[in-house]
Amino acid sequence: MEFNRGICHEIDLFMQGAASVTEDRQKIREKTLIRFGKAYKKVVDYLLLIQSECLNEEQLARMLNGRDMEDGLFDSEIDAARRNGLVIVHPYSDDLVELYGDIRAEQSCFGGGRFHLIKSGDDWQMISGSGASNNIETLWYAEDARTDLGESIPWTFKTDIPHAARFSATNGGDPYCEGLVFASRYLNGDIVA
Repeated sequence: MEFNRGICHEIDLFMQGAASVTEDRQKIREKTLIRFGKAYKKVVDYLLLIQSECLNEEQLARMLNGRDMEDGLFDSEIDAARRNGLVIVHPYSDDLVELYGDIRAEQSCFGGGRFHLIKSGDDWQMISGSGASNNIETLWYAEDARTDLGESIPWTFKTDIPHAARFSATNGGDPYCEGLVFASRYLNGDIVA
C-alpha cells in the first residue's frame, strides 16, 4: 500500500473530526478503519503515530526515509514538524528548495545554490548566498551523490546547522533527494532588522 496525499488528507480530516468527539486513540483508529477500510490500516497507524508522538529530527527523518515525494509532504508530517520545532528541507521539481515545519520558506535553486537563514523579528527568512551561519547548500547531481545501487541522486544538501538528520526519498519511484531535518532550536538566532 503506497501513501497517497489525497486519501491521507481525507483520513487525516476524518481523524481530526473523530478526535473532537473522543481522545481515545483506539476508538479513533476503529472509526477510521470502519470508514476507509482495513486496506488503509498502515496509513491510519502512521497518521495516528505522527499526530501524537513527540519526535526529534532523527525520528522524523527515519519516518520520511524511503518515501515517494511525488505528491509532496502530508499535512500531518508538516504539523508534526511544526509541533516539535523541526524543519524539513527538500527540493520541489528541478528548481526550488522548500522548508516546512517550524520554518516555512522557499527559494529558487535551479542547478543548485547557497542560502542562509536569518531571523527578522519572530520570523526566519531564507536569503540567497552564504552567511556567517545557518547555511544550506543545494547540490544538483553532485558527483558523490549515489544510492547504494550506484544511481545518481539529483538533489542533496549540505549545511552547517548542527544535528541535521538526513532522509532519502524518491519521486515516481526514481531517486530524487537526500533531504534534511533539523531542530530550529539549533539555529544561530542573531536577529537582523
